Amino acid sequence: MNASARAQALRKEMAAAGVDVYVVPSADAHQSEYVPGAWQRRPWISGFTGSAGDAAIGANGAWQWADSRYWLQADAELDADVWTAMKHGLEGVPSLTEWLAALPEGTRVGYDPRLVGVAQAKAMEKALADAHGKLVALDENLVDKVWQDRPALPTTPIAAWPDEHAGKSVADKLAGLREAMKARGATALVMTTLDEIAWAFNIRGADVAFNPVAVAYALVEADGGATLFIDPAKVTTAVEAHLAAAGARSAPYDAFGAALDKLSGGRVWIDRDSASRWVADRLEAARAEVIAEMSPVQLARATKNETEQRGMRAAHVRDGVAVVRFLAWLETAWQGGELDEIAASDQLERFRAEGERFLGLSFDTISGFAGNGAIVHYRSTPKTSKIIDDSAPYLLDSGAQYLDGTTDITRTVHLGAPTATQKEHYTRVLRGHLQLGRATFPKGTTGTQLDALARTPLWEVGLNYGHGTGHGVGCYLSVHQGPHRVSPAPNTVGLEPGFVLSNEPGLYLKDQYGIRIENLVVVVPRFPEKHGMGPFYGFDDLTMVPYCRKLIATDLLSDAERAQVDAYHARVREALAPRLDGEALAWLERETAPLG
Repeated sequence: MNASARAQALRKEMAAAGVDVYVVPSADAHQSEYVPGAWQRRPWISGFTGSAGDAAIGANGAWQWADSRYWLQADAELDADVWTAMKHGLEGVPSLTEWLAALPEGTRVGYDPRLVGVAQAKAMEKALADAHGKLVALDENLVDKVWQDRPALPTTPIAAWPDEHAGKSVADKLAGLREAMKARGATALVMTTLDEIAWAFNIRGADVAFNPVAVAYALVEADGGATLFIDPAKVTTAVEAHLAAAGARSAPYDAFGAALDKLSGGRVWIDRDSASRWVADRLEAARAEVIAEMSPVQLARATKNETEQRGMRAAHVRDGVAVVRFLAWLETAWQGGELDEIAASDQLERFRAEGERFLGLSFDTISGFAGNGAIVHYRSTPKTSKIIDDSAPYLLDSGAQYLDGTTDITRTVHLGAPTATQKEHYTRVLRGHLQLGRATFPKGTTGTQLDALARTPLWEVGLNYGHGTGHGVGCYLSVHQGPHRVSPAPNTVGLEPGFVLSNEPGLYLKDQYGIRIENLVVVVPRFPEKHGMGPFYGFDDLTMVPYCRKLIATDLLSDAERAQVDAYHARVREALAPRLDGEALAWLERETAPLG
């Protein structure tokens, strides 16, 4: 079925269901960023494969929303005869909610309440009510009814993540959650996001590409009960024993709804941002009192304990070895004239796979040469993959899952002689990266307050980038993890010691090149409280790979910035040199020599 046939098939189901418009979210029932193949409904119906952006189908049109990270990708992937690219953030382009509010009076908009969060559903409902329309919850997903070759959900068994890597047992984690529940007066805690469940129960799975999670729900009760709702085929005897040791048990995934029905009269805590409208409606129907606030799992999961921090540091050293070996190899490999973006990213994966505790990539590698590097979340395909040469910058954003940590690194390199403009652009991005990296800030400071530090060197000359500067990262979990972030978008979560996040400013010039520099950092104490001011925190780099020396315009760096680069490079050299030899070692020594 081509794009037109898929849209037409869906319209027939819409007519049968009595709705004029059908909203197809990116998310699944667990509000996942990366969605199992069986639930990738929006990419299937629209053809747009970006990880964010909802779609809507009407009787005479179809609309796909995309933020600035995906504008170029949406243009390339959408069939313009069927779909309209709604470039959210562009002047005059309404958000989905604003678009709903402008629909004709009486419009009935259908949706699957399992796929939409409580807040989003309420916003959609209000927008339609203001326009005298109606939001209609449908029991059956309409895309599923027309998706004939839809894949099945995986049934790969889950595994227990050992305490020696987790640093905290399931029993201890559940006890901590119950303390938070007690303080809030909650009798039950509902968990719906997959990485929260994996963290709380120290389990890892293989249901979602790049994310070691399993499709599941969970329920923790204040009186000591805890249940993992999951396909029984995935639960081994060893995992049952692992759960039982913490006073927990497993139950079939499909039994979750009935379990919610039994919470009548209780005070049930759901996460205000990730719980679906279906969960909230089910609890309200059961006459439970719903506490819709940030789940206590979020801050607990974000704060990496000492064991997790040691694991993350060790994983980044091994990852640095692989990336340095790749960069050294790249300097000669491109000269054959046949190395393209896909072959390059495949080679980097091979280098990583040769390291200890490697378990796969943490996301689909972004390997973008020249103009492809300007597509923020670019994905190389046989049709788009460019041959890499020495004529333009090459952007490589990649990461891995290791048994003891998750990595995410971006390096932009030039294999020839960069222009003065390219060097200036790279150096301004680097200055922003350095400025954020050396920040010192008091307790309670949010990423929103720090974001401008990374943008100022670009703003000075009228440049900017359209994505956030930093996202939280899990420990052998999801590479994108809240609740903290560094972004202009408002965020009220203060950065705390143990939080791991990225530092990744960039610059993107359409059809020319993209530049991004990304390290993962951990929040660490800087100095204790003084005179009632503090304590103060800062960042420590986890990523161990040199910056691109030939792209640095040293005359644009201050003395402090040059010293900061030299100090970082000295750390990288000390960490990696004992693990390298031959050309890779020689490359490392050359690239980490003092700037002078």
